Amino acid sequence: MKIEKPHLWVLAYIAVPVLYFAALFLPYYHAGGGGVTSLGAYFWFPENNVQTTSFLALFYEAFRVNDLITALWETQLMAIFVIVMTLILKVRGVTAILLGSWGVMGLISFLTTRSLTFAPVLVYGGFASIIMLLLFLAALSLSALYLLGIYREYRKAAVIVKQS
Repeated sequence: MKIEKPHLWVLAYIAVPVLYFAALFLPYYHAGGGGVTSLGAYFWFPENNVQTTSFLALFYEAFRVNDLITALWETQLMAIFVIVMTLILKVRGVTAILLGSWGVMGLISFLTTRSLTFAPVLVYGGFASIIMLLLFLAALSLSALYLLGIYREYRKAAVIVKQS
């Protein structure tokens, strides 16, 4: 596919995972007594955020910190992989598929991790959860737009070949 402005696609492909990493430092849940915990702080130092763990355990029966950390770990590794592959391969169908698969994986981990999904606790914070959901949907949208453009170019080329 002949891309009109490939540098904009590369920026968009890299911006979505980078914004995901930035969203990890937004407020997650306010546990009451202390400051507002971010997902990044909770991911790296869950033992320092005992108030947040006990607060989440009030709303989610049998809440385990490992469920949340596993969901974040998977999406972080895949986001790093998408950024590196985009820098190496630039804009290609493979990078669009990688970005889309990161979005799908992120949506699955988001929707299966109870402490990230929408709940009554969202009133107390959870801005990071909403932004993460929007970023996963943006990754899927970017991937779909690029692959749709490739498909249209392929159809045009197929019509030209068929006519000649």
